[in-house]
Amino acid sequence: MDTGQFLKGKFSFPLASQIVISRSRLTRKLDAARQAQIHCLTAPAGFGKTTLMQDWAAPQKGRVIWFTAERSDNRLLRLGGGLLAAFANAGYGFLGCKEELGLLNEPSGAAHWSRLFIAELETAARRTGASLTLVLDNLHLLDAPEAIALLSCLVRDLPAPHRLCLLSRNPLAPALFASTSWNRVQHLNADELAFTLEEGKQYLRALQAEGLLGRYAAPGSPGMQTQLSELWRQTDGWPIFFCAMAHRMANRNTPFAAKEELNTLPDFHRYMEEQVMQPLQLVQKDMQTRLRELAPISEFNRDLLSQCLLPGESPALIQAMIHYTGLIVKVAQTGDEYCLRRPLREHLRQDATSTTEASALFNKAFRWRLANNQGRAAITLCIDNGYWRAAVHLLEKLYPSLVSAGCWTQVVQWLAAVPAHIVGQRPLLQMLLGRKALFESAPASALVHFKQAQTLLSSAQELDHPDGVYDASSRAKWLQEASALIASTQALYVTGHDQSLAEQDSSCLLTRYHQGLHALHQGRLHETRKRLNEVMEAALADDPGMLTQVIPVLGWLHYLTGETDLWRSGLASLRERIAPGCDLSHGFAWTSASTLFGLLENASTDDVKQGLQDASVLHGLCAPVELRFNLAAAQALLAIREARWDEAGEALLEAEVLQHSIPDPVRRTLFSLPALKAQRLLAQGGEREALHLLQAWGGHYDQACFATQHEQLILSEILFALNRPEESLEPARQVKVWAEQGRCGLLLTRALAIEALALQKLGREEKAQQVFHDALHVGRMTSSLHSLVRKDAPEMKPLLSAAKQQGRYPAYVGRLIEHYGQDIDQDDDDSANLAALSKREKQVLDLLVTGMSNPEIADALCRSLGTVKIHVHNIYRKLGAANRVAAINKYNVATA
Repeated sequence: MDTGQFLKGKFSFPLASQIVISRSRLTRKLDAARQAQIHCLTAPAGFGKTTLMQDWAAPQKGRVIWFTAERSDNRLLRLGGGLLAAFANAGYGFLGCKEELGLLNEPSGAAHWSRLFIAELETAARRTGASLTLVLDNLHLLDAPEAIALLSCLVRDLPAPHRLCLLSRNPLAPALFASTSWNRVQHLNADELAFTLEEGKQYLRALQAEGLLGRYAAPGSPGMQTQLSELWRQTDGWPIFFCAMAHRMANRNTPFAAKEELNTLPDFHRYMEEQVMQPLQLVQKDMQTRLRELAPISEFNRDLLSQCLLPGESPALIQAMIHYTGLIVKVAQTGDEYCLRRPLREHLRQDATSTTEASALFNKAFRWRLANNQGRAAITLCIDNGYWRAAVHLLEKLYPSLVSAGCWTQVVQWLAAVPAHIVGQRPLLQMLLGRKALFESAPASALVHFKQAQTLLSSAQELDHPDGVYDASSRAKWLQEASALIASTQALYVTGHDQSLAEQDSSCLLTRYHQGLHALHQGRLHETRKRLNEVMEAALADDPGMLTQVIPVLGWLHYLTGETDLWRSGLASLRERIAPGCDLSHGFAWTSASTLFGLLENASTDDVKQGLQDASVLHGLCAPVELRFNLAAAQALLAIREARWDEAGEALLEAEVLQHSIPDPVRRTLFSLPALKAQRLLAQGGEREALHLLQAWGGHYDQACFATQHEQLILSEILFALNRPEESLEPARQVKVWAEQGRCGLLLTRALAIEALALQKLGREEKAQQVFHDALHVGRMTSSLHSLVRKDAPEMKPLLSAAKQQGRYPAYVGRLIEHYGQDIDQDDDDSANLAALSKREKQVLDLLVTGMSNPEIADALCRSLGTVKIHVHNIYRKLGAANRVAAINKYNVATA
């Protein structure tokens, strides 16, 4: 290779990828660490360390010095000369250090040379007036003690405000920071550098912008968010493999159509071996061997490793393995369980130990799991190693605890590995599938599985099980359960009969939950809240599966009734109230999803985005289809608010795909999709298109449901925008009546607001102010902001101005005015304020401007001092005056 080209690559930014996304969350972290001078990015190859550093350092490109280390740089002369060459390549010549390179051959010369280097760095910085950033890449290749010692001196002596960025595929040697305080060092590891779901979405959008990826899935297939989550789960967020899989699907022109396997990627195994496995030899020689031995084991913890799998291994190696976040990750929501990153495990399983050794390892781990009462981990272990018969027996034995735990995502993964004909012959497996379908609000599928289980249990066919799960008494119990599930599912989703549900066993938590859902389907919101609150209280003890069902429904219900603040305050203590034995998996994601619409109503945009990000993990889990629909609707509403029309369209198409799977009784309780689409067109200024869409595609539900009222509300807003205020009054008042009867504070607030705006536009100002006062009363109770304030309607300004002058709910009106974001004071503000005063208040003001004190005014008017103080307070409030002087000034201006 040409020497010039080689040096240019060694001392220059690496070539950027064709498509690079901005990882703002990480650059913000780097920026936020103001005290830190040393930034350490440690992760295996393919986590985007150099790409991130390029993105972060791009604005200060002239002040960045890049040095890519090699094995030969372990020699001190080579390392010191390389650092000098890197600075020279950036235009900084350190002549003194160059002449003294020979010091690096002396026993204690490294420290002295380091001080010379730092001194020349400061001189160069003062000359240019700029702080410098030195990036040292591939530091995992430097393992010689003398090289580490030299770098340690640089780390210790680096003066502010210069920065040092250390990039390595392996954890950095502790000796590197031996003489440095930890508040000067910032660490980013593989867990933080891995793609988030949002970053994965950004990459797919970048592919779309390049014309390389189809925009949407076909109708009826899983939504884009679900497919994206599957791709993210398959790669564990490892950026290079996520991007490679996305490109592979794009090149085949079948995005997300069929599941691709990681090990089918070109050169996947060669990349893993050369770029990931080989650098491990520089950390600990036994690391590679131990990782290959762990390939058959799906999950493990410290006790399993030290007591069973690696009993003779040193604690230091086990500690190093556990904390090597690039290759081993913590299993979400499990406490102390770990697993190999999926791409690494895919690679290692191709090259695993012999069948005999793997079988012995499996037996040890399996027996240890059973002995320690870890049944679910034992099932996963059986499935991953092909022992599906043992897995089936465990699934059936643990059926009650699996239902209570609500681990439906795992159940689906387990049963997908069991032959279909076996699943079809085992009643409890059919019951699990039925309950999972019921959890996802797929009643048709649930009934098929429940009826299949009922048929198998009522037949004379013998069912074997080593633990007697299908003896005569157990079969009778399972048969009774299957029959009850069939009856309640049909009553809830098919017939809609109150009597059928009322006749069910009320001691069963699922039956009580179904009774609450039925009340919601019928629009009886108060009854729904009462029933579901009782269910939640009962589930807190030991039923996390029921909690994951009831929490999102209660969150939506509190949004409809306008009690979002009450719900959020209740959730704040929910974790503390859950019993220790009730393990709510991904609890934060479920609770975040339940608060999204409340955040959209009265929180900041950043809070809404954070809530969406917290809830995004649910896209990769089994979740009720209406919850997925609501997540897509929330994304659409946020995008509409921020005028991101393409993103709003994507989210609405996602919602449309999901809506096909929502049962009709549930669909009646959600936002109307045609209304959401019309709302997007209305926000874009397409009032006539919005009206046409709503008239063409709306009206599929009866008048007594929330979806219809949502359509009527959007219709009223469209007519108002078309300058047809008289026509907009009828649908707004219809919604108002329905909302008052159903105690739906959300719709009531919006309906009153649009009615007041229409009356104001018609010139009926007094009536408009009366209606707006009612809207303020309800809105204050529901903490509404966005539902009440229409920034695009000029009629909102006089209504807010009148509310301020009349002193109605001053704190709440102040929040509305702040949210409105415009000056509401009118030109005739002072005269209007005087007109708002009562007769007695005008008398008090007339005396006040003469300089009388409150006691003197009280004597003059023959009123008590307390009464006068109240009048003076009201005068200040109505005039918008902070004190007596301001009130007198306003009086003088108005009477001049």
